[in-house]
This record gives sequence, structure tokens and C-alpha cells, in this order.
Amino acid sequence: MEFRDQGMGIYRHGGFTVLELLVTLGVAAILLLTAAPALQHFTWRQHMRAAVGNLHNDLLSARSEAVFQNVSVVACPGDPQAGCSDSSDWSHGWIVFTDFNGDRRRQQDETVVRTGQVFETLAINGSAGRHGVRFLPDGSAPGSNGTIGFCGPGGPAQARKLVISNIGRIRRDHYPRIDATLCPGR
Repeated sequence: MEFRDQGMGIYRHGGFTVLELLVTLGVAAILLLTAAPALQHFTWRQHMRAAVGNLHNDLLSARSEAVFQNVSVVACPGDPQAGCSDSSDWSHGWIVFTDFNGDRRRQQDETVVRTGQVFETLAINGSAGRHGVRFLPDGSAPGSNGTIGFCGPGGPAQARKLVISNIGRIRRDHYPRIDATLCPGR
């Protein structure tokens, strides 16, 4: 379509046809459909990294606090108001507190050092029978070595774990042998 501009010459109107718009929308839809699953897997991996990183940092902080304050420090599943829960399920949050009296239960006068957030899309479970981790003033974690497993919608192939040794060392690792029934959506 041509238009005449008052003495300036002829110019063409620069718009899109309906066919061009439909082709563009079709290509965009195909790109979105192929990118959506990858974006979902990326999101799951980021949630896993965040959960493992948060708990790892909080456990490192608990160990440091125990050494620097020369007092026992406990990290356990639970919340600041209710204290430690009697389960090994860490996915509903956790607390780290100074344990002045050594009973592994939070009292009102014991300081909460850190709190962990709820991770609804992940299952975070500690070793059976071990409902928390206690760090002594020398930095050790008495008892048996502990494992806290993290599993999400990606299943055992994407599972991770934190391993806490008796000397207090905390390391991250893959956990492909986790029980698949512990993973959400399985």
C-alpha cells in the first residue's frame, strides 16, 4: 500500500500481515513448549541446591558457634516456638540453638542461632533414629555418622546428601541410592 506524503515522495506503510503474525506466534509457541520442561528441571535443581546449601551452611554455623562459644550447639528439625520435633524430617524447617544445659531440647533462655525455611517440593530426611545433630565445644558431633538426604521430583538420580562425621566434618555428595519412595511425586 502506498501513500503520498505532501511533496516528500512516496513511502510504504510498515505493518505486519495477519499471516506474518500467525507464523511468529506459532514459532514462539513451539519454542515455549520445548523450553518449559527444561525450565522446570532447572527450577528443581535450583531448589535442591538452595536446600542443601542452606542446611550445610547452618550446620557449619552450628559447629563454629559451638567452638567459639565453648558450648554445645544443636541443629534439629523444628521451629523456634515449638522447639525440636521428634522426627527426622527436616523439610518442614529446622533450628540451630545453643544448648547450655545439654538436654538437646530448646529452653526459653537458649539462643536460637539460625532457622531453616520450609521446602515443600523436597523431602529432607535424616538418618533413622537421629533427630538432630549436636556439636560439642571441640567441634565434634558425637554418636554415629549421620546422613541427611535430599530428594525432589527429579528422583534418586538428582538426590543429594549431607554426611556429618563424628569429628564434625560436613560434606556434600550425590545420593543415587536413596529410597525412591522418599522422593515427592514418586
